[in-house]
Amino acid sequence: MPKTPDLHLEAIAFDLGNVLVAADHLRFCRPFAALSGLTPDAVYAAVFGSDLEPGYDTGRLSSADFYRRLMDRFRLALPYPRFCQLWNDIFSPLEDMEQTVARLAGRYPLYLLSNTNPLHFQYIKEHYPLLRHFRRFILSYEVGSRKPEPGIFQTLIQSTCVPPERCLYLDDILPFVKAARGHGLVAWHFVSPRDFKEQLSREGLW
Repeated sequence: MPKTPDLHLEAIAFDLGNVLVAADHLRFCRPFAALSGLTPDAVYAAVFGSDLEPGYDTGRLSSADFYRRLMDRFRLALPYPRFCQLWNDIFSPLEDMEQTVARLAGRYPLYLLSNTNPLHFQYIKEHYPLLRHFRRFILSYEVGSRKPEPGIFQTLIQSTCVPPERCLYLDDILPFVKAARGHGLVAWHFVSPRDFKEQLSREGLW
């Protein structure tokens, strides 16, 4: 990634999944497929490629609603605690991100911008202490808007109280990076913790 000319930051915002922590949706789809007699790809399409996850991510469905609709769609009678265990078992640590975030928090106010849902975010808060470094969480299910929609990016810009060209945003999904740039944010495509630190060093931010 080339050096950004005259980059002067006053805030940094991070995506959550595959930026702060690793996330693999197939870790939910595989055991759910075994229970329902479908393939993992079919489960993925029915959950993440349908209206179910967007409805949950934007707060239109509660956790209880989401659970009931999944049970109906897959004709399962999975106990709610077991469902929650499977639903949340998609995350794992990303090497060095705890240390990276802690170091950056000493220089910049940090923000989280995420397409997420109540069960996932509560699980992250309980299991990943790196969130303690963040000033505010901009969450799709609270905002009622998910990336790449304008509403969630505008909420971030209003929350930082700095010009968008002074806020760096990190996301692993390239269309979301491009959408952030469309709102005037400085946005980098997050590839790996190592690549991120190298770019920070090139920009004189590390």
